[in-house]
Amino acid sequence: MAAGTKLVLTFVGSSGNTISSTFNYADPEATAANVKALMNGMIANGSIYANVPVTAKSAKTVTTTENAYDLSA
Repeated sequence: MAAGTKLVLTFVGSSGNTISSTFNYADPEATAANVKALMNGMIANGSIYANVPVTAKSAKTVTTTENAYDLSA
């Protein structure tokens, strides 16, 4: 059985729209302070994005698991 964790960040954009960014292979042990620092850095350097993030809205990790079945029997 394999597992994977994604980090999903949601921002409010400069035009009031919702912006989501997803990062695969996230560290499942990242702290709230780590995630907040990442989001603040993305906002501070927002000029690199076509749709500039202005405000951090939410953050979550999504963990998935995988089960392989032996179908040869």
